[in-house]
Amino acid sequence: MYTEQLQEQIKSYSKELQSVLNPRTDYHQKLVQKGIFLYRQQLVSGIKYSEQKIEARVRDVTPVRVEITFNELTNSECTCPATEICRHQIALFFAVLNPLQNSFVWMQEWKQHWSVNDILSNLQRGSDLMKQTAQNTQDGPENWIARVQDAFYDIDTKQSFAINDWARRTYMRLLRFAPMEREWKPLFQLFSSYQSLLIVGEHANNNQVLDSFVQYMLEEIDEALRGITATASPFAFDEYFQYMRTHSIQLIQVDRPFSNEMLEAYLNIWTILFKNRRERETEFHRLSEQDGLHYTIATIHLALLLEKNDWVLREIQEMDPGAIHFVFMWLKLLKDERPNKRFLQFLPVFLTYFSQSIHQISDVYEQSYLTRRLFNILDSETAAGFDHHLIEKTYLQLLPHSRFQYLTYLLEKEDYRKWVELQTLIGNTLDFVDRPTITSITKKDPGALKPLYFNTVDQLIAARSRDSYKLAVRQLKKLKQLYKKEKRLPDWDIYFEKLLTRTKRLRAFHEECRKGKLIDDQA
Repeated sequence: MYTEQLQEQIKSYSKELQSVLNPRTDYHQKLVQKGIFLYRQQLVSGIKYSEQKIEARVRDVTPVRVEITFNELTNSECTCPATEICRHQIALFFAVLNPLQNSFVWMQEWKQHWSVNDILSNLQRGSDLMKQTAQNTQDGPENWIARVQDAFYDIDTKQSFAINDWARRTYMRLLRFAPMEREWKPLFQLFSSYQSLLIVGEHANNNQVLDSFVQYMLEEIDEALRGITATASPFAFDEYFQYMRTHSIQLIQVDRPFSNEMLEAYLNIWTILFKNRRERETEFHRLSEQDGLHYTIATIHLALLLEKNDWVLREIQEMDPGAIHFVFMWLKLLKDERPNKRFLQFLPVFLTYFSQSIHQISDVYEQSYLTRRLFNILDSETAAGFDHHLIEKTYLQLLPHSRFQYLTYLLEKEDYRKWVELQTLIGNTLDFVDRPTITSITKKDPGALKPLYFNTVDQLIAARSRDSYKLAVRQLKKLKQLYKKEKRLPDWDIYFEKLLTRTKRLRAFHEECRKGKLIDDQA
């Protein structure tokens, strides 16, 4: 049986724990439940009491040593990786509490303690209740922002090898303290990811190690925005929305690392969350008063949302090449509209801007990447509904980066002559073409394949090996069949005679031609 002093210490610790842990947060509820589970499974052993603390072992997946300090809850320790109060400390607490109080009774008191506090804190005069439009039981936007700032206060970008993982863990710990109400969780996620992105941007110093975390924050912001807009928002959200309307411009106010990513987050907020025309008009005029590329891009985006079409068309023609990364967002925005008349209207202007801007990028790999992104939006199905001359002109202007998309386009259009011409220009041989494609072209337009056969034969002969000569003879036989289908065997004789003359010193090749009965036929 416990001494009176120990009983008082346990009861005092119990009250402090009930005050620190909040049953309205999903994280704290699960933390207590996991601790009770470990205790009820009898996984707490070796309990030792001293004047101001209790020690024990907890056999979790990884066994740990736990120490609870009565005089200061935050001084309690555990050998697990957790930096705050953990399930092992909770398990030890309930093991010690058991002779004095049942865990179920403790849980009821814990929840009742917070319910009473809520009732007392919300007691108001009738006149105050009449003035109040909606009860907001959450902390408020400023407190949420302050909580994120406190979590990241000791960020150290010098530790480049660990900063990305540290930032992720810090952000995940923040989400544990999201309100329990389902509709509030996406809003808390939005504020946490928004402020985390701002803080990391301020401390990045061109630290590319943080690129993964920044991309993660963009995904979190997008997920939160879609979660908020999936259902009708309560009136209590108004205060938070007003804060975001006023302060979201911070994402583009300073030129810093990851400025494009921050601008993307800003544009998504105004595209998905704020759809009221009057609010967008106010933001459009606020942006119009600012100078700088990112403000220009944001202004054009808001103008697109407001359907200021003529203004946008003029601005795009004079737009800096640095805005090329945002063309994809605008094209997708217009493409998703129904009907897509504006897409048809803007596409020629955007394609002209893209074709001119991409050649000012020195990095070949980035040019290829941007071209792929463009044609992911402007796929063959989409392109089929537009002016063929415009689409083909774009393919030609973006060569060689558009070669794969252009080849696919020509095949679907059944323009086999141009398809073969492009294959030859690139330097491809028949080895780069799948058999079904060759078979299909052979049936529909056999003569179109001849330049590709010429190119393939020349490259095989140039390899100067017995195996390559055998392959060249095999291709020559197929080429002869093409001439035969076209009823132009005299032309084949002229071509083959010139080939033999050009290769008269290659005895091995001529020998393979005799084995393949090509020279005998010629004779």
